[in-house]
Amino acid sequence: MIIDARTLPDGTLVEADICIVGAGAAGITLANELVRKGISVALLESGGLDFDADVQALCEAEEKGVRADFDFARLRQFGGSTGHWGGNCAPFSPHELSPRAWVPDSGWPISAEEFGRYFQRAAAYCELGSSNYDAEAWARSSEEFRSVKLPLDAAALNHKVFLRSPPTRFGEVHRAALEEPGSPARVFLHAHVLEIETDADGRTVTGLRATDLAGHRHRFKAGTYVLAAGPENARLMLLSNRARPAGLGNGHDNVGRYFMGHPRIYTGQMILDAPPEVGLFYDAVRWRSEKTGRDVDFYVGVQPSPAVQEREGILNCTVFFEPHVEGKRDEGYGTLRQMARRLRRGEMPPQLAHDLGVVVGEVDRIGYVLYRRFAGGSGSGPVTVNLRWFCEQAPNRDSRLLLSSAVDPLGQRKLRLDWSASEIDMLTVIRMQELMAREFGRLGIGRLKAEFTSLDQPWPGANLQAHFMGGTRMHEDPRLGVVDPDCRVHGMANLFVTGGSVFPTSGSTMPTANMVALAIRLADHLMARS
Repeated sequence: MIIDARTLPDGTLVEADICIVGAGAAGITLANELVRKGISVALLESGGLDFDADVQALCEAEEKGVRADFDFARLRQFGGSTGHWGGNCAPFSPHELSPRAWVPDSGWPISAEEFGRYFQRAAAYCELGSSNYDAEAWARSSEEFRSVKLPLDAAALNHKVFLRSPPTRFGEVHRAALEEPGSPARVFLHAHVLEIETDADGRTVTGLRATDLAGHRHRFKAGTYVLAAGPENARLMLLSNRARPAGLGNGHDNVGRYFMGHPRIYTGQMILDAPPEVGLFYDAVRWRSEKTGRDVDFYVGVQPSPAVQEREGILNCTVFFEPHVEGKRDEGYGTLRQMARRLRRGEMPPQLAHDLGVVVGEVDRIGYVLYRRFAGGSGSGPVTVNLRWFCEQAPNRDSRLLLSSAVDPLGQRKLRLDWSASEIDMLTVIRMQELMAREFGRLGIGRLKAEFTSLDQPWPGANLQAHFMGGTRMHEDPRLGVVDPDCRVHGMANLFVTGGSVFPTSGSTMPTANMVALAIRLADHLMARS
């Protein structure tokens, strides 16, 4: 059943076996798993079924050190940010889950084998038509890929395969099971959680205090509570400080810390002596074959091998090739794209006058970029590509979410992101460029022009992808994490957290399907303890 909380009488008390905060990929998956076993669930969503600008404004945050665009990248509506998810999926590599001596605070308390079993179950939720992440297997089955696959030395550089979800809009595809007659699930829309209420010592949650934008207050009560609201998980725990002034689960000052993203980096160019069609499989945003007019089933990026990562003391990263178009990285073209994204969503750009000025000032360059992008032919011979980097960020205790002094329309303190890159983050790009230059030179198929070559240069990763991880990290030791391996908050009896915020490391892969896998794992644990 789906209920608009704005229609409830003021002061309504709702009871369920389990309350879940956040109806994105993790929350909807968890609810679906639980209701199949007859467990009554109250799933609380801050937004409605569709985009609402007034609700979306609650995502606004202060950002220092990086541009994360919380108010744009995250969606407050049923289905969460899967409403504009690109659909790219791949599991964590085993070495990304393992402790790495050269990466401080690395390692998950979950084995790669166990995680892999849950990722297989997550594939159905993400509507993936294959479980094949082996580049060699794809080369055997796809003549088109086989003809352009780069013959990399696996001891140095590996292929990373990504599969594509349709993409699945969780709020549409997985809605039916939650609203069918007789389902033990109730979804409450426009239910903004203000506080996690606890007993006097702050160890047991006793309820959730929620409201709508009009100020109608409600209370939700359950035996078990799960936070599945991305960066809002840390915010809610910090705001809920009546019993514990530092916030819930924050006895060791870990809540909000170790915040990670995937820096959006465009640096370096490669002149490839390869067919232009190579971009079809090595371009993260190009899925349609210009030759056949059909969508391909997968794409690949280039990664340093685990052995090379250890030898060079670097993180994992994935490099994609994008066709080089002069002016594509200019501020004007980037501003135009950002404006277009907001307008398509029915949202007015917050700095419209400034953005229009930037676009008008570079209108000639923008016109050239658009012409080259949509009218350029494939041609033959060497092709120039830009390198697009998808980099793991090292766990960094000083990269964190805090509470701002500014408040949102509900009077709640906003989030403040204080993000910083570590030296190993930057060194990874420099070393990987050197590795690629040597390998492509050895093969005689490419020459790399590096742009970021020294730690003294400005870091090119000033923006984050819409992949927000950490803030309530998982660790067996409460001194080093917020939740235990079962995702229960250390020191609390009935509060759990799921989603990307519990990731101990970010890896160099897309997080959504991995978040779904963790939600399924938590569902199994909650059902076993019920």
